[in-house]
Amino acid sequence: MIGDVINLEEKHLTTAENIYEILKQNNSHTKKWAVGICGESGSGKSVTAFALKKVLEENGIKSLVIQMDDYFKFPPKTNHENRQKSLDNVGMHEVNLVVIQENINEFKSGKYSIEKPLVHYQNNSVSQEILDTKDVQVLIIEGTYVLSIEDFDFSIFIDRNYKDTYENRMKRNRDEQSDFVEKVLDIEHQIIRQFKYKADILLGKNYQIVKP
Repeated sequence: MIGDVINLEEKHLTTAENIYEILKQNNSHTKKWAVGICGESGSGKSVTAFALKKVLEENGIKSLVIQMDDYFKFPPKTNHENRQKSLDNVGMHEVNLVVIQENINEFKSGKYSIEKPLVHYQNNSVSQEILDTKDVQVLIIEGTYVLSIEDFDFSIFIDRNYKDTYENRMKRNRDEQSDFVEKVLDIEHQIIRQFKYKADILLGKNYQIVKP
């Protein structure tokens, strides 16, 4: 998503190196494969994804990160207004998960490029972009609901809820503090926590690997 800022810290890179060691034992590096990273708002999905990308590429494995935020049906401010109309509008139905699944399948089938939506947060707009995937071996997709998709070769869940991540969320210039936002995050929490049990790797509150 245009406008997102990713700040990698040493703890993110250390965890990514440990994840890579597990991936080496469980995946063939001779085929294209997809990794899903799931967690609540502010839990560290983006930094984990980009740290893993960096570690993979340091080991000669070209990778690409895709963010679920680009797949919302409405641009950010419009989506927020839609939620304010009714909290029933909060949930997985806000996201074009089918399009994510299609992009994964296109990538794994060997297509040289995939077309996906691209959100510009400041402009409150959604456009399209074409990504070159010809030499990409690992597709990393991060987002709150991505583990509802079954097509991942490996999955990671960050076990931090919206109360744990309050400080992180407030550091991001696109987050706000309000009772309404906390209600939205609680609804998301009830949905997201079910995906914890599907994950191959579970990260704890300090980004340490607690499973396996």
